[in-house]
Amino acid sequence: MTGFLTLMQQGGLIMWLLFIVAVLQVYLFMQRWLTWPSLTSLKGRSTPNSHRPQLESHAQHLAALNQLEKGLPLLKALVVITPLLGLTGTVTGMMLVFDGLSLGGAADPRRLSSGIARAILPTFASMAVVLLGMFFLSFWQRRARKTLQGH
Repeated sequence: MTGFLTLMQQGGLIMWLLFIVAVLQVYLFMQRWLTWPSLTSLKGRSTPNSHRPQLESHAQHLAALNQLEKGLPLLKALVVITPLLGLTGTVTGMMLVFDGLSLGGAADPRRLSSGIARAILPTFASMAVVLLGMFFLSFWQRRARKTLQGH
């Protein structure tokens, strides 16, 4: 746990935002996972006294699609903004490194490389979080498509 806190502290505020994004992604994945059995039962519903079976079937298909894709727009948005958060963390970290250089006069290579490594940390973390989110998103989109094709 100490290593995690040290890593988060080195990366700054952006690392905490990335952590929150990762937790939200896992929450959305788990929420879908736990509600999936009840959602798949939506596609089998029908009304026996329907005068327009084709129209009703299409309406049921759209309702099931709406339920199966619930939460996916938020997951898509998180996947889109995550690399931008990482880039923001890197840019602000590099600004601090260059600010330190301008104040210090002489450049100490060890200190400079340490500062650059800290600045790049949010980009690395954001790529890991993006991969996680892309996996979750593609998993649920593929599963929703397969479920609705069986409709």
